[in-house]
Amino acid sequence: MCKALSEFKKSIIDSKKDRIAIVMHENPDPDSIASALGVSRLLTTWNPDIKCTFLYSGEISHSQNKTMVNVLSVTLTNISEIENLQEEFDIFITVDVLPERCLEKEIECLMTIDHHRATTKRATFNDIRQIGATATIVWEYLRKEGIKFEKNDEEDATLATALLVGIKTDTSDLVSENVTELDFEAFRNLLEYVNQRHLSAIINYPIPPQIFELRSKLDQEENTRSDGGVFVGGVGYISPSKRDALPALAEERARVEGIDTAFVFGIVGDNVEVCVRSVGLAVDVNTLCQDIFGKQLAGGKMGAGAAKIPLAFLAVDPNVPQDVKDKIWEAVKARIIDKIFHVISGK
Repeated sequence: MCKALSEFKKSIIDSKKDRIAIVMHENPDPDSIASALGVSRLLTTWNPDIKCTFLYSGEISHSQNKTMVNVLSVTLTNISEIENLQEEFDIFITVDVLPERCLEKEIECLMTIDHHRATTKRATFNDIRQIGATATIVWEYLRKEGIKFEKNDEEDATLATALLVGIKTDTSDLVSENVTELDFEAFRNLLEYVNQRHLSAIINYPIPPQIFELRSKLDQEENTRSDGGVFVGGVGYISPSKRDALPALAEERARVEGIDTAFVFGIVGDNVEVCVRSVGLAVDVNTLCQDIFGKQLAGGKMGAGAAKIPLAFLAVDPNVPQDVKDKIWEAVKARIIDKIFHVISGK
């Protein structure tokens, strides 16, 4: 860590460039948002002239993520709003995601900070560790650089609240198997400086009504299959604004008695999106996802994973009749369910 941080710092200071893009994954969650905020604080401490822009490429659809952005007044910019990334920014940094998954090949990435089990060849420097949250790594950077939080400071309270929520969510309240002593240390330290009102609002975020609508589809026998502690269920076509219901539903099903691993999927735009949650101690979710859906389309960490599979020529045009859409969904559903159980049965 120390070497990556020192080289990263030297490169930032020596470059004297001040237009920096901090890129999060497609659908920013608390860990990625908090990490971006923390890196921004780090950079502006090294060079006060630096202007950071937080970029993402998908949608902020999960109710907790929306609440966090609103409560903490965080400004995020969709990549689609930038006409030419390379003309707009001098330096690119990715947090909680690899550059391979969020930046075009021709864009050079200076630094990657991540906690997922993966490697990158696209970043000049990287700090990728087996740890509970990327926010913990960023908190450690702030501490190493002597950046201290002050009580009753609004800006510090916002950052501390964000980092704590990032750690809390990505470690499942500090009980996930990937949690480390550093995560605990960061959490304890940040508790002193959070804005309690903002923290409560983010934790107790409103439950979106689509959860109940989509949950009912998983109660229909024709949409699901369970066998050997594995649950697989499809919810049909859903809009991008509802896609974050998938991980919430997967988490619920993984906690049902007799189930230790749950796959919940739906068609979102031109892709099939799959969310995986597991409470099975022996389940390597990252390997399982990649074995089923391919290394380029899927990945995960301890207890959680996801896949995004292009529909290609099966992608549905808005003018396609409903009966054709229904047939495509039935074919996709059957293929996904069959593929999952075929791979699992061979393990």
